[in-house]
Amino acid sequence: MSHRVFAGASVIRSTARLLAAASAIAIAAGTTALCAPAEAAVVAPTILLPNMTVAEGDSGTAAFTVNVGLSAPNPFSHPVTLEAVDYTAIPLPGGGTYGNATPGSDYVPFGSFDLTFKPGQQVARFTIKIKGDTNVEPDEQIDVRFDDTEFNVGDNDIDLWVANDDGAGAKPSKPLLLPPNQTMPEPDTGCFAYNVTIPVNKPVGARSTVDAVDFTSIPLPAPLVGTYGDATPGVDYKTFATTTLTYAMGSRVSVLPVTICGDTTVEPDEQIDVRFDNTTSIAVADNDIDLFLSNND
Repeated sequence: MSHRVFAGASVIRSTARLLAAASAIAIAAGTTALCAPAEAAVVAPTILLPNMTVAEGDSGTAAFTVNVGLSAPNPFSHPVTLEAVDYTAIPLPGGGTYGNATPGSDYVPFGSFDLTFKPGQQVARFTIKIKGDTNVEPDEQIDVRFDDTEFNVGDNDIDLWVANDDGAGAKPSKPLLLPPNQTMPEPDTGCFAYNVTIPVNKPVGARSTVDAVDFTSIPLPAPLVGTYGDATPGVDYKTFATTTLTYAMGSRVSVLPVTICGDTTVEPDEQIDVRFDNTTSIAVADNDIDLFLSNND
């Protein structure tokens, strides 16, 4: 007697074996997932926004660097964006506008854009282009607001004050150094380079240089006691050797990077003091900047 083997039965047996194998894999995967430790929750850092005052200047455009920091490096495994919006000319609910600088006249308006922090990154930067003039006028405010981010947002705006520097008498024929004072909240951990823009009042006619010197821990002359600044080198910031700043022909700005570092110690605001000298092509009147690290602990 001959036996016939039906193809359908063979297919059924093969399908059953495949289903059993798939079920075993699924059970193993589920067991592994249950046994694996849960990923620690990510704590979002807080954005840190500076307040700044910069002299307007007489002519040309100065690209002023704005540093937006984080209380700790970006802990996420992906880039995080932060939206920056020019609020200067936006009307206030009760009348007036958020700022009083005139877009197109006092500065170049910029609308809105995103700053991006890559994983591990602690600072992002953008520039605001300030226009110089010789009009005697009140100080003017550029208002920038921040929103739409995974980071924590406490203080959500920067006030960049453009200080009037006209009407106080004759100015030197050479480009005049305009060192700006500014305040930056201290981070909780990590260090990052805070880029300080050092402008002059008008474009330089040829390549020019000036030396920047860290005076923070230099003793005050007798009978005074103490030092020029009170931030601690190596703790609050990284001290730096004398740095020569270069202004390209036609430029109004050079940038001095100062690396600031964080802690969670409750302490007074601290001052980093930088002095400027050793130049033949730039006039120096006010010869120092004070970069204040504000306590936020």
